[in-house]
Amino acid sequence: MAEIRLFVSCHKPTRVPEHPLLVPVQVGAALARERFPGFLYDDAGENISPKNPSYCELTAQYWAWKNVASDHYGFFHYRRYLCPDRRGKSPYRIEAAPTPECLDRLGYGEFGELISRYDLILPRKENMRLPVREHYAQAPFHHKRDLELVESIVRERYPAYVPAMEEYLGGTECYFGNIFIMGKGPFAEYSEWLFSILAEYDGRSDQKEYGPQERRVDGYLAERLLGIWAAHHRELRSLELPRVHFVEDRLERNRKRLINLLLPPDSVRRSKVKRIRGKK
Repeated sequence: MAEIRLFVSCHKPTRVPEHPLLVPVQVGAALARERFPGFLYDDAGENISPKNPSYCELTAQYWAWKNVASDHYGFFHYRRYLCPDRRGKSPYRIEAAPTPECLDRLGYGEFGELISRYDLILPRKENMRLPVREHYAQAPFHHKRDLELVESIVRERYPAYVPAMEEYLGGTECYFGNIFIMGKGPFAEYSEWLFSILAEYDGRSDQKEYGPQERRVDGYLAERLLGIWAAHHRELRSLELPRVHFVEDRLERNRKRLINLLLPPDSVRRSKVKRIRGKK
């Protein structure tokens, strides 16, 4: 049986159900005032935990890459998981909480067998109805110049990736969240590629005037780099799954479900409304 570890990144105390696939990790642990009981910590061993304000959930990825042996590595957030239940066409669904009962209903009992058949599992792409480059430039707390710098780094250091970069950034479909599952070989290759680009970006960028949300830039850039990397590696056995978003507050959960009903994710109607409101 393949060893599978799905790391759930948490920056605050969060309920992560006991499940053989799920591994809760406290991110930014080097900067935290408290340790979450029962969690692993991203400041153990070789790590970049102090960079969490700019790298976000990527500090868990770096820590796992350098310190954990597994056959498959997955990365979720405390309120966003991948969902093995593929019914429906929406990129994501809303649920109350990641309870064992909820995970059973979503198909987590058979998830390990599904994971073992693929090299790469990504969330379903969302069609934003404008090129990825433009979407990045228009998104709140994003700056066009940061993605342009990353593009120049890819051209300099990884020219073989340029066709995939032009294809992905020129297209309208995006992967969001830095959420994925990979076999150990692709995961090691992707992590080496990703963190080398971000390290170069860090050394050449100017973030002196950035506020807290803008300083999350390495995480924002990694979302687009994941899409570029996947577009380059079409040879991998790959699968896209919907995300599940957990919203424990009942009123907020019902509000989000109503919005999704009236403005379905991935729809032209939703993208027009977001554009009018100036939101991502």
